[in-house]
Amino acid sequence: MKDNLSHPCFTWDNLSVSHGAVSGVSSPGQRGLEFVDIHSHILPGVDDGPATLEQAAAMMECARRHGTAMLVASPHASPAFAYDRARAEQLLDALRARAPSGLHLIRGCDFHLTFTNVEQALRSPADFAINGRCWLLMELSELTVFSNTGALWRRLEDAGLRIILTHPERNSLLRQRFDLIERWVSEGRYMQVTAGSLLGDFGGAARRFSIRLLEAGLAHFVASDAHDLRHRPPRLDLAFQWLVRQYGEAYARRLVIDHPRCAVEGLPLDLEGFRPPPRLPWWRRWTGGRRETI
Repeated sequence: MKDNLSHPCFTWDNLSVSHGAVSGVSSPGQRGLEFVDIHSHILPGVDDGPATLEQAAAMMECARRHGTAMLVASPHASPAFAYDRARAEQLLDALRARAPSGLHLIRGCDFHLTFTNVEQALRSPADFAINGRCWLLMELSELTVFSNTGALWRRLEDAGLRIILTHPERNSLLRQRFDLIERWVSEGRYMQVTAGSLLGDFGGAARRFSIRLLEAGLAHFVASDAHDLRHRPPRLDLAFQWLVRQYGEAYARRLVIDHPRCAVEGLPLDLEGFRPPPRLPWWRRWTGGRRETI
């Protein structure tokens, strides 16, 4: 796969990204397995996530208890749910005051491809990007792929944004257009699979398509897309364990630690040779067998 750094119309760092580590957060090598979850609906009262601060606090406790060290709060920016950066920052401050030790909250949004959103993002890309840097989570409609989608993406990319399409495996239209996903990735876009999809939480079709994306080297991130504690909790540990059993630890870490951390820090992904190794034999998946390299 060709990384979108090769795109001739922009440079990676045009949002003045700092290339140092996020302040106050250690690297995975220093503190072991600490997941980075780039997609969660944890801000209370702004979309279809938690309704109250207490519910959001319980979600934070769950995330940290199960190994998440960085959690991106990504409320919808859609016709149904208006996105307000100032409001999001206020709610983040309230949540940070109640966050468990070791959990760092980052601002992002779940961007829907509408004319209004695109125009606002072109004026102020950092308002919508993860951590105000350059990576943008984007959800596509399940009804149609607009004919001008590529043109809109190029405008956003020329403004310095890098597009991560969220949960394509749960989009019934995209499940029928694997060729589109292949093309988009070859053009420098990225795919985020939902942790629960790997476990069958969204049905067999989503699970099978997730595995197909993984094995084609077309899935770059795994995130929780958490909305609550019961049905869509903020957990990456179970998906990580599944990935380790199937493909080995090194590949699993790239999806839930290394690549997501790059998104938080505003850095490009190192995709040299990025593709999962052959799946482990069934007997090794259940006897603790793992690979350390890919």
